[in-house]
Amino acid sequence: MEKDNLLNRNFLKKNKLKITKNRLAVLDILQQSEKPLNHSEIMEKLDSNQNWDRVTIYRTLGEFEEKKLIKSLLSSERITYFELVDTLNEHAHIYCENCGKLECLREDMFSFSLKNPELFSISTVEILVKGTCKDCH
Repeated sequence: MEKDNLLNRNFLKKNKLKITKNRLAVLDILQQSEKPLNHSEIMEKLDSNQNWDRVTIYRTLGEFEEKKLIKSLLSSERITYFELVDTLNEHAHIYCENCGKLECLREDMFSFSLKNPELFSISTVEILVKGTCKDCH
């Protein structure tokens, strides 16, 4: 058994989720991705040699979100994107209004701070910058 597979199995077990091929596959895809992915993109990355049920993958994403393992981002076209929660590395996203590409905003491109954080207990930060990507410009 691969080391990553064992880590993913332990991760699911720790979060009180049954270990299934669907959960392992979706978790692996989200871990390998450098950007948020929508359901269609996740389906495309799944092993084409196996039959994957679209509804089961939606259900898996919903369970991950319910356990706060992933977070979802809704584009202006009402497409939901998913990424693993990384509380140590909260970041913003950039969205191209022309082609619909969604990317993580690099730290060196953006600076953000909250004044008087003691007034509010922050659980998550969601910042979406919209515009036109360099490919569409």
